[in-house]
Amino acid sequence: MLKLQWLQVHQYRSVKPGTRLSFSPSFNVLLGRNGTGKTLLLDLLAAVASSDFTAMAQEPFELEYALSADTGRITVRVRNVPQEGPSGAGLSMDIVVSPRDMAWPLVIRREGLQVTVSREGDTSLVVQERLAPEVAGRLWLVLMSGGIAWVEKTGEGAATVEPLLAMAREVSALAGLCRFDEGLAYFEHLYQVELRLSRRAEGVLATGTGLASEVLLDGLRRLAAAQWGSARYVVPSDAVPFLRDAARLLGFTSAEATLVPMEAPPAGKYESLTLGGLELDFLGPGGTRVSARQLGHGQKRLLALQHYLARARAVVVVDEVAHSLHPQLVRASVEPLKGRQSFFTSQSPVLMDLLVFESAEHVRGSLVVCRREEATGLLTWEDPSPEAAERLFTASAATPGQTGALLQAQGLW
Repeated sequence: MLKLQWLQVHQYRSVKPGTRLSFSPSFNVLLGRNGTGKTLLLDLLAAVASSDFTAMAQEPFELEYALSADTGRITVRVRNVPQEGPSGAGLSMDIVVSPRDMAWPLVIRREGLQVTVSREGDTSLVVQERLAPEVAGRLWLVLMSGGIAWVEKTGEGAATVEPLLAMAREVSALAGLCRFDEGLAYFEHLYQVELRLSRRAEGVLATGTGLASEVLLDGLRRLAAAQWGSARYVVPSDAVPFLRDAARLLGFTSAEATLVPMEAPPAGKYESLTLGGLELDFLGPGGTRVSARQLGHGQKRLLALQHYLARARAVVVVDEVAHSLHPQLVRASVEPLKGRQSFFTSQSPVLMDLLVFESAEHVRGSLVVCRREEATGLLTWEDPSPEAAERLFTASAATPGQTGALLQAQGLW
């Protein structure tokens, strides 16, 4: 899975130019008072990790960053100068893709809707291609377009760039990554989901819009194959892990998701259905049934968080993870994420006390200290200094489980 190694900000809103941050491949926590740009940084991290800059098309920025995985490394310098015209016309990207199984890295340069591809250090062969406007600011589509253009115009076989295309698919797996907010906006968006099913000779296919998770789609696909034509489809929580986990953490015995057809199936070669009207219900002892809409604020947020974590399989970006949640629920939600790269904020020591550091360098790579300069008003984001990291590591090793208090005592939080 691709993970964000580092980020350098040359220009972005009120962030101090030259800001450079390095990140841990596991937990990363943003520290700072209110108004120091923690939420802004989370939104930026979601955009950079997913390499989708479409939402930033109307503002100027210039960033550098690196994504890496076992399959290789991608470094990007992206700059945007808003202008009228086709979507993405003011966006430029300098990309170096270094797949592990490729003999030479490829350099892909995008200037507006024009893309050029060459081998790193060799400009004797340069391939040019014009991008479709719908590629917009999505890196994975730029990589795909560049790889396909290289094959078509050089005559080399597709196997030549398959490692590049494989990395493009890894980037595409991060598409849709967003910040999980501190309120209930994500919970409300759950109910806006629509699922489309089509029955073919090879079986039922399922796609979704809104916050449709793959596990819900898969459970629904298998159910619809057996119950095609039903007036309602009830997917039990045993078939939907995030719903099963939410039920367990909230003290219910099980749960179920119910959807109904939104329209009559149209005539055509394949039968198809559009399902919506999602309802989520939790079942307790004695057959009691509670709608998710009737849950308390913290319960709703936990349900939404479990859904978010089921979708964000590679990188997690969560604002105020401990908000409205009991410490046991925070621990139960955070501890299973050790294989994923996570970016968190929290004004509660509950999260901080879960942090365990392996070294002072681990401290530096896991924490970002967010401040605002009084004289200039600029946001300053930085890793802890080597000295501060060493002090925190030594103190936390001596008094484990007290990281929150140590961060405050040392002026880092």
